Amino acid sequence: MAELLPQHPGRLPYFLLLTSSMAFVHAAVCYLAPATTGLKQFQGPSAPPPQPLLARVYGVKNIYTTLIRAYAAYHITNPELYTLAMCTYVGALGLYATEVFYYKTTRMREATSTFILTTSAIAWMLSQREYYIGGN
Repeated sequence: MAELLPQHPGRLPYFLLLTSSMAFVHAAVCYLAPATTGLKQFQGPSAPPPQPLLARVYGVKNIYTTLIRAYAAYHITNPELYTLAMCTYVGALGLYATEVFYYKTTRMREATSTFILTTSAIAWMLSQREYYIGGN
């Protein structure tokens, strides 16, 4: 069973695989559950009513996130994949920041865990870039 896990040193590949799995589960929820469940985090004062189409679009975004992070977990020494994986966290941070502070479709209490996870991931990936991909 251990041979199915990333074979690179350090914990970052496992973290990428974990957050990839989290994105996959949320993508499944967006497709299989009612829109009110998949879009539960968007309940701010300006949030529109949850629509099935929006839930599926958000699900597709999470499928892309799943694939990029999982592939990067197994190929962590590839500089392009490393950067692309980091961009998935930057994108999620940007999405939630604009939804909380500009569009007001979500509240801080629903976005706090995303802010913590994404900023931690970005800082971790920036600090470990040299270790995993060297001078590339």
